[in-house]
Amino acid sequence: MSKKEFFYCKDVIRFSLKNATKKISSIRLRMNIHGERMTCYLPAEYKICPQHWDKEAGCAIEDSKRNPDLKGNVQLQLILRNINKEIEKTTNALIRVLEELKLRDIYPTVELVRTRLREELDRTIKEKQTFSDFISFMDYYISLCKDGTILNSKGGRLAMGTIQSYVSTKKIMQQYCTNRHVKLRLDDVTINFYNDFVKYMNEASHSRGKYRPNVIGKFIKSIKAILRYAYDNNYTTNDDFKRKDFKVYKENVETVYLTEKELDKLYNLELNENDTHVRDCFIISSYTGLRYSDIARLQRKHLDFENKLLTIVTQKTNTLVVIPMHPKVEAIFRKYGNQPPKAQSNQSTNRVLKRLCRKAGITNFVSVVETSGGVKHEVTHEKCDMVTSHTARRSFATNAYRAGIPSLSIMQITGHSTETSFMKYIRISKEENAIALSKHTFFQANA
Repeated sequence: MSKKEFFYCKDVIRFSLKNATKKISSIRLRMNIHGERMTCYLPAEYKICPQHWDKEAGCAIEDSKRNPDLKGNVQLQLILRNINKEIEKTTNALIRVLEELKLRDIYPTVELVRTRLREELDRTIKEKQTFSDFISFMDYYISLCKDGTILNSKGGRLAMGTIQSYVSTKKIMQQYCTNRHVKLRLDDVTINFYNDFVKYMNEASHSRGKYRPNVIGKFIKSIKAILRYAYDNNYTTNDDFKRKDFKVYKENVETVYLTEKELDKLYNLELNENDTHVRDCFIISSYTGLRYSDIARLQRKHLDFENKLLTIVTQKTNTLVVIPMHPKVEAIFRKYGNQPPKAQSNQSTNRVLKRLCRKAGITNFVSVVETSGGVKHEVTHEKCDMVTSHTARRSFATNAYRAGIPSLSIMQITGHSTETSFMKYIRISKEENAIALSKHTFFQANA
């Protein structure tokens, strides 16, 4: 093997005790680099009792079944957890150093690797000292999301909507800190903070009233994601976000869909040019199941008139969907010269849709149970006032389901990966369900 051909992985990085026979021992890192042994030690504060050390795994024993001393000893639990986090941090830093040397085609001598490792660990420590509070760490986390350092579970860049949710969460956290006259550190975002934050959110108001559980849940979900990143990357040892009580609020919201008759009413309206574009985009979504973000991205290249198909990779899930072109959808594209209509902003679309649905006579009353400010109450709305751009996607799923199209076939179009998530889109009232059941042979047996 030539000097510049070297390989490395976590398996060749070993941690052991310097003095396993003494009452307390330092922890050392050992690694062979081209036959030469490199030894480094963890800082003195990470010494450990040998009975708490797993020799085979090369780490502290955090399992109370194997380490009885942990039971009821919160301080020891924290000490051993911090030791393992320091081991992980050092391992990751060493791999970064070796990767950098290999990338630059530099031969890794023991002295060079030891020096670079010390510099890398010092750099990491300095970085972490810059975060004076949770808000500043949120800024740092958002910047990593924007520059593509933090990716989604599929290895792609985060959607702008996801990043915007982190920005919104930071704003509400700033309001909370101002209201409570506190400056939260990462270690302060505990279950006690969680309980007080939920209380604050239930008491607070915004331009449209009290906060709903799902809005509060989105803020908590973002906070948990940021805390997990901080914990996994050794910026904090606070892991309260893992607790069962640190839960994301979620309420099943009563949403509406438009029946095919109601869609026909909307489709047949005589409208001005601006309103026609809004209506036509909504109708396309209602017969394709595409999200508003994908309707806004539609181009001529996505349309296959010969086979009457619409093919697009969805923005949110990065999933390829192929959708049959409904006659109404094809007619709309033909009207615009075989092009999709131009979509307006989502906010403007939602405002116009309510007005158009009222004009189409979609004004029957719908009673729903809502929670705001932590209190449940029944509210009655006119159906037109509950319609948004996302109503079209629910309308597609529900109307296709009612027409007898198999769930799995509909999911191929909507892009849902599980039937559980898909069924949340199906909006069939108890009355509609009862009428459908009345036609079943079971209820016709004695007729």
